[in-house]
Amino acid sequence: METLPTGLLTFQDRTLEQAKTSSTIYLTKLPLFQPRLDATREEAFELSYQRAKALNDHYGLTADDIISLSTKFFDMHCDDIILRDVGSHALLSIQHNLAAGTIAPYVRRSPGLQDLLDKILRFEVSAGFMLTELGHGLDCKNLETEVRLQDDGTFILHTPRQEAAKFVPPSMPIANLPRIAIVMAKLVVKQEDLGIRPVIVALGDGTQMCKGVTSRLLPYMGGIQAPYAITSFENVILPSNAVLGSLEKPANMRENFFNQIGRISPGTLAMSMIMIPALKLVTYIAGKYSLRRTVGVAEKKRIPIILFRTQQMPILHALAKLAVMVPFAKQCVEWFKDTSFKPEVRYGFAVIMKAVFIRMAQRSIPELVERCGAQGLFHHNQICDADNMVRACAISEGDTLVTSIRLAVELCLGKYMMPEATRTDCLLAKYEAGLAEDAMNTINSIPEGHRSTEFNRQLIPHCRPIVEGIGDRMVYETALARKVDKDLLTLWEVGAIKENLSWYVEKGLLTREKFWETENQALSAVESRTEELIGQLDMEAYVTAPIVEQSLFDDFVAGLPTFTGDTMLSLV
Repeated sequence: METLPTGLLTFQDRTLEQAKTSSTIYLTKLPLFQPRLDATREEAFELSYQRAKALNDHYGLTADDIISLSTKFFDMHCDDIILRDVGSHALLSIQHNLAAGTIAPYVRRSPGLQDLLDKILRFEVSAGFMLTELGHGLDCKNLETEVRLQDDGTFILHTPRQEAAKFVPPSMPIANLPRIAIVMAKLVVKQEDLGIRPVIVALGDGTQMCKGVTSRLLPYMGGIQAPYAITSFENVILPSNAVLGSLEKPANMRENFFNQIGRISPGTLAMSMIMIPALKLVTYIAGKYSLRRTVGVAEKKRIPIILFRTQQMPILHALAKLAVMVPFAKQCVEWFKDTSFKPEVRYGFAVIMKAVFIRMAQRSIPELVERCGAQGLFHHNQICDADNMVRACAISEGDTLVTSIRLAVELCLGKYMMPEATRTDCLLAKYEAGLAEDAMNTINSIPEGHRSTEFNRQLIPHCRPIVEGIGDRMVYETALARKVDKDLLTLWEVGAIKENLSWYVEKGLLTREKFWETENQALSAVESRTEELIGQLDMEAYVTAPIVEQSLFDDFVAGLPTFTGDTMLSLV
């Protein structure tokens, strides 16, 4: 493998995690943010809203922060406090990125919206964003919710059938907080469909629903305490200023749809960043547990389980991933905000980052959960919540698989190009080029074109690996440029190659024996620094899992409901 330059490991890039107005550590010490394992579902909902309000006050985002995608905006999406309450962060992200982000561009033309925007930014109302429907998820451009213009200039919002009900944003009354939503609906004028528009809709006053709005609370979603719901509208009367934007028919309906849901693009980037605190938390907990937990060996001695290679591997690979994730996140933000790139290319960076980060987290976190044994499965040890959150993020703000398919197909059809490799001799660049060549050969063998059955069968299943291949190469080049620690970068590169080892063996670039030897050397180079690197994650203030320290675990056991008695039970 290529010789890599030495450098200084920085788990927390200043732009993304250290250069905050102030840390959220002080919030972790407040009673509001302490674990409430005995809370009822309704109490947990209200607690999430209170925490979201506290985080909102901490960050104090402005409309300019949201429109310009400021450092503070992205700080909020990679804050280590997220895992204290995933539901509260979901509420906050929707409130700012999707709701405020959709309304803010219209304020200059409609000054009457300023008061509502200010209330959203201050979290004086809870603001949702309703796009997908029960019958329209990935094909939400075909949504059925209608907003009809009336002769007097008002509008009627209506859900024509159950499959058109909005799914899954919260909508029920909670915490006496007035609730509104940006509802994406078909604008119908004189029986003509004029395309999708954002519609401002009042859902309730905090104690009861508004007339014509029905919220059906969904069952518990594992790891995320939020009142997700199915919401429908029965001929809801709306004022003349409820529909945002022009009432004219757009020249291009497809282009109009993507313009109206434009905040999904920065949301894709923001959702990706959540993988950083999620993986940090799980790595820290699994690492601390592995350092503390001992097992008996020969001569009645006990040794920490971290000494076993099988325990070290997932922890060290996760540490290597974290070393490259933060600088790549910073680079993707810079690319995304660079208007010299085409809009499709800018969104491509977000899609690539999400595909790679989701894969990194989905590979590492379940394995780290297993390495904590049965204790890793319990809610109070936090790591299963992180696993569930990763699954939710993979779907939210642009489904990872679907956005990868779209990007890969458009690249293969030559609609635009992502930046090419700058180090074509590295193994990851060769893998990327190999997949691209295979894809073009496949396309050339299908005369029916990209809408054919054969295209669906032969190319579509390979789109996500194509995007991940581009991403791995970009991550590697970025890490080199930003001088990530040599040993950790080597270990990350080994892990990325391991994802598709058969390709490298098939092409004669590696043998299995050579690879296992290289991985073993890379692990050994980092092994002696394991405890130091875990400490550098700086997660102690955000972790409540009892398994990280013996004293915490002893206190946890002492506080459990205890049952004793004096009865005798005869067994014979």
